[in-house]
Amino acid sequence: MCAQLSYAQNMISTPTVISVTQAYINHQTKMRQPQQNIIYHPTLGYMEYQQIWCNNDQQQAITNYQRFIADICLKRGGKLTNNWCVISKIRQPLFYTDVSDYDANCTTNHATIVQIIEVLPMINKDPIIAKAWLQTAQSLGY
Repeated sequence: MCAQLSYAQNMISTPTVISVTQAYINHQTKMRQPQQNIIYHPTLGYMEYQQIWCNNDQQQAITNYQRFIADICLKRGGKLTNNWCVISKIRQPLFYTDVSDYDANCTTNHATIVQIIEVLPMINKDPIIAKAWLQTAQSLGY
C-alpha cells in the first residue's frame, strides 16, 4: 500500500486527463463538485476515475465534454475513436472516456457522469507495465 501511494503521489505533478477533466467539471458548475477518488493500478499501468456533476442541460453538457475531450486528445497527439484516445502512429492507447446522462438527486434534475481510464504517465519506463497496460486496454475494448 505504501508503494502504491508513493507511486501515485509522484504522478500528481504531471497534468493528467483526469486532473484536467476535474478542473473542467468544476469550471462548468456553479457549485464546486466533491472530488472523486482516483483509483491507481500501478502494476497494470493505469488509473480510473468517475465524476457525477449536476447541470442545467444534460445534452449540452455531454456535447461540450465530447468537444473538450476530443481537443485534449488531439493536443496529446492522439485521435479519439470509439471513446479511446490513441496515438495512431504507434497504436498506443492513452485513455478511454465515456460520458452519459445520470439519474442523480440534483436541484436542477439533470446530472451527467464521466468515466476515464487513463494510462499512467510513467509507463514507458517499465516495459512490463507498458505491456500490462496494453493488455488491460484490449480487455476493456481497445
